[in-house]
Amino acid sequence: MKNFKQIAFGLVVGALAIGFSAFTNAKRVDSNFFVYTSSLHTKAAIQNAGNYQSTTLAPCGGTTANVCGVTLATAKPANQNPDAGELADEADNLWTSQQNHSPADGDIAMKP
Repeated sequence: MKNFKQIAFGLVVGALAIGFSAFTNAKRVDSNFFVYTSSLHTKAAIQNAGNYQSTTLAPCGGTTANVCGVTLATAKPANQNPDAGELADEADNLWTSQQNHSPADGDIAMKP
């Protein structure tokens, strides 16, 4: 009987710890929009995955001038870089968008 009470008490304490931890941990926010963070507008910069960060915000205006960001298939937690290989698949379109000051496809967003 003593073992049963100890086990039951342990289970209740464990359940409470898990329940309360849900309120103390920050939420993991995933996004598949990656905002362009560099001030450079060169081909190398536009095509560099290190110059993009995931965000849940909508930082792009409705105008067309410079690349603002790109939507990729794989979501990442906020403030992380995209997978370099996945961005490479969109690299030519990003550079074309920058050159033409207009999105080359529906996944690319522009800003002033």
